[in-house]
Amino acid sequence: MRKYEGIRKWYEKISFRYLLTIIMVVFVSVVFISFSAIVVHLSESKIRQNTRDNMTIVMRQFDVYLGNHIANIFDGFETFETSQNLLQLREISRSRRQLSYAAGNYIYLRKQMAQFLSANSSSVYNIYINFGDGKVLTQGYEQDLLKIQYSYDLWKERFPENKYYWLDADSYRDLIPDPEVGAVLFHLYEGGKERYSGIILIAIKKSLFERSMDTMALDQKASLNIVTDDGIIHFGDEKACQVVKENQEYLMGKPKIPGMIATEVKDDYYFMYEGMDLTGWKLVYNVEESSISNAHYIKTEVILIAAFTIAVTSILIGILSKAISHSLSVLSQKVEAEDMLEHEISLHSYAEITTLCNSLEDMRLRINHLLHQIKDEQEAKRQTEIALLQEQINPHFLYNTLYSIMQLCELKQPEKASEMLSALSAFYRAGLNKGDTIITVEEELEHVKNYLYIQHFRYSDLFDYTIDCDPELLECRIPKMSLQPLVENAIYHGIKKKHGFGNICVLGGSYDGEHAYLEVHDDGPGISGERLKELRDYLDQKVTGKNKVSFGLKNVDSRIKFEFGAQAGLEIESAPEDTCVRIRFRMRTMKESGSY
Repeated sequence: MRKYEGIRKWYEKISFRYLLTIIMVVFVSVVFISFSAIVVHLSESKIRQNTRDNMTIVMRQFDVYLGNHIANIFDGFETFETSQNLLQLREISRSRRQLSYAAGNYIYLRKQMAQFLSANSSSVYNIYINFGDGKVLTQGYEQDLLKIQYSYDLWKERFPENKYYWLDADSYRDLIPDPEVGAVLFHLYEGGKERYSGIILIAIKKSLFERSMDTMALDQKASLNIVTDDGIIHFGDEKACQVVKENQEYLMGKPKIPGMIATEVKDDYYFMYEGMDLTGWKLVYNVEESSISNAHYIKTEVILIAAFTIAVTSILIGILSKAISHSLSVLSQKVEAEDMLEHEISLHSYAEITTLCNSLEDMRLRINHLLHQIKDEQEAKRQTEIALLQEQINPHFLYNTLYSIMQLCELKQPEKASEMLSALSAFYRAGLNKGDTIITVEEELEHVKNYLYIQHFRYSDLFDYTIDCDPELLECRIPKMSLQPLVENAIYHGIKKKHGFGNICVLGGSYDGEHAYLEVHDDGPGISGERLKELRDYLDQKVTGKNKVSFGLKNVDSRIKFEFGAQAGLEIESAPEDTCVRIRFRMRTMKESGSY
């Protein structure tokens, strides 16, 4: 349950108004956002599907358009490499009697080249045939000869496999510097004893790819790419093309399934790609994933609408919750008021609040009745405690005092006997004090003075005493019989345990002008640390039980706290030859009124 403690505390502190507002706003927000998310998802899915279909159409169109040209080029290439004229030229020796025969082969081979170029003028830039490092050399071209850096050994070192090579020219400009060439198809042939080693190469126009790609309708953030093992022929957004370049190795490593278009999302781009027949190239169409559809615009609009709707809903719900919780707020203020018990709790509102008000008013009346009862009981308790305290004054004190008076009479000292009787009568008269429980500090000091006079007469060889109080405290109010128990403890638990002459001081004063202090000091042996802690804990109600502290001290502390509040009461300090029991109370005169 501890993990829910924070939620429980928050729930206890939050007001009904805010709780109702939060619940309603969250509910409306969840419903609206869920509905909006479903709409956006359905719209986005439909738009994405349409976009994929459009991309697929573009891929198919480009593949068919470019594929037809490539197929025608490859068919022509096969025609040249199987041509009897070319095969015979590769085998003709350099003897004079065969030169006229070679001329015929060249003428027929040139005618084949011219026919091929005429049929593929939009795609083929040139045809280059070279065997024996120029011994059999011819080109078929429309305008200019092909610029090429060729030697059999150089090309064989770069392209060692015996296969058809399809290369993009931009990746091999050191070999094919002609800028008009976009790609080449070639095959290297091993010679031997009877034939020359050489190459057949068809140069494909760069304009073929540019023209083909330019006719495709691409998104602003898309690119169409032909990816080869060595380079990329691309058209479209440069940023999209750069992403394809960065993933060139990854894309070429994907399985090549001719005729099948694969799709995936990589680096925040949506890719569609398929392998191209004959060439081994990959046709790649990529577009920034966030712009594959207009769904991001829909999301923005939905977010704005949702924010506006939630804001308006929050305001309306706030107004509604305030109207509902207004009565509870007013009732809460009435209940929390400091003088709540002194005023009637009434409120005109809906039935539940009215019923609650009536119940609270009945409770207020019952509480007031109980408080009056408690007050009367507390007053009776105080009277009883004072009576018990008076009764606790040791009967031996009265007996010993009367015995001392009798001795004075026998010793023919009537004046001292008279003083003793006066002090004794004044002591008991102050205890009665017409039944008042609150007296002035001056009256309380007079009472203690009589008590000390009597005790000092009996123990004149045991202690001496001093009473000193600031005049400003004399009119302050204090519970009756507050000092006498403290003085009695000082005599019996301090001075008598000293085994020598001692002193008792009763002092009164104020440190801050607001609180008054009456202190009883003795120079006895002091209180042990353990016993002092027990006394303090018991007065602070940290421990309970009997015999922890004298009835007199506990009685005085309780009555002081009752009269002046919890901040008042007894304080005990002790050190060897200086024990102090202090009464702390508020400075109020008998003429002032108020509760504490």
